[in-house]
Amino acid sequence: MFLDILLNLFLGLLIGFVIEFIYRSYNAKKIIIPKFINYLMYGLTAVFLVFIYNLNTSIVWKLILIFIFPTLIEFIIGYSYLKIKGKYLWTYFEYSPNFMGIITPLFSIFWFIIAVAYYYSILPIIIASLN
Repeated sequence: MFLDILLNLFLGLLIGFVIEFIYRSYNAKKIIIPKFINYLMYGLTAVFLVFIYNLNTSIVWKLILIFIFPTLIEFIIGYSYLKIKGKYLWTYFEYSPNFMGIITPLFSIFWFIIAVAYYYSILPIIIASLN
C-alpha cells in the first residue's frame, strides 16, 4: 500500500505539472513553469484515489467522493495561500458561479473527469503491477 501511495503521489504530481504547464503557458502565450503548490492537488488527489479504490462501498459513493475531494483540496490550497501570502494562486472570478474566486463548478467538473479517467485507466495498472 505504501508503494501504491508513493507512486501515485509522484505520478499525480507529474500529470498535474504537465496539465498546469500546458494550460498556463497556453493562456499566457508564453512558457509558464507552475509553482509546486499549483499542481499539489493532483498528487494529493491521486493518493486519495488509492484509498477510494480500496474502499468497500458502492460506485455511487466513490464517484461522489471523487467529485468532492479535488474541489475541496483546490479550495483548501487556494484559500490557505490567499490567507498566508495575501494573493491568489488562480482566480475564477470570470466564471459564474464561483466561490471566493477560488473554486467554480466548471473546473470541479474538469477535475472530476480527470480523476475518474485516472481512477479507471491508470490506477488499476499501477495497483496490479505492484501486487
